[in-house]
Amino acid sequence: GTLKTHIDGIMGARTARFYQPYSDNILERADWKGSWREFSGDMRSFKDMILAADKEGIQLRIHAIGDQANSILVDIVDTLKMVNGEKERRFRIVHAQVIAPEDFPRFQGKNMIAEVQPYHVTDDMRWMEERIGYERCKGAYAFKSLNELGCTLSFGSDWPGTNASYYPINPLMGIYAAVTRQTIEGKPEAGWFPEQRISLEDALVAYTYGAAYGAFEEKRKGTLEEGKLADLTVIDTDLFNTSPSDWLSAKFLYTIVGGKIVYEAG
Repeated sequence: GTLKTHIDGIMGARTARFYQPYSDNILERADWKGSWREFSGDMRSFKDMILAADKEGIQLRIHAIGDQANSILVDIVDTLKMVNGEKERRFRIVHAQVIAPEDFPRFQGKNMIAEVQPYHVTDDMRWMEERIGYERCKGAYAFKSLNELGCTLSFGSDWPGTNASYYPINPLMGIYAAVTRQTIEGKPEAGWFPEQRISLEDALVAYTYGAAYGAFEEKRKGTLEEGKLADLTVIDTDLFNTSPSDWLSAKFLYTIVGGKIVYEAG
């Protein structure tokens, strides 16, 4: 089984936990760095819960947004290995939204999964620099860095956890965001912190194999291979031979589940 829990809040409400205070603090607390979620900041109780779940073979999915929250989760992964030993552990950090520069190297070699939602980039880039400052934004939605450090990227929409009117569930919009780091209007021209753009191939893998791997189902789905489930979608656009802006208007022709057509465009 899997345990989903939270270590901090969200940046939109200024409850994501950071090392340093928010840049646009409007809460009349100049030192406000965000909050902790589970156990009201009692980190020992939080870690004890995680250790107990891991000991029983329960897989962990933990929400982390702020840089301090993500740093503590890396600490926890190290503690799990030290206390409970090596095992088939696929620890998922949900969002991994902002990571401090000094923490990136610590992700390497830990077999961690970054369960992230690329379309969030296209909305959050509009206001994030004002909220946490330019320097911290360099570590935001760092898909390329995490991929290069050996983390498995597992892409999704965060629906229904977030409002679908702001964060659509259409995976093509997520692929567009990961590859371009632009708004749907194509801004900024070079992309927001373009050094974190990933290739189309890597984005497709994250939406397919990466998601299956996180659920221990990569042997039965996630790639098109003989003997695996025939779960797939057919679209009318060749993504590899069209521009990213064309992907946004691509039409879904078929949805196939278990080899059977369950949706066909009229």
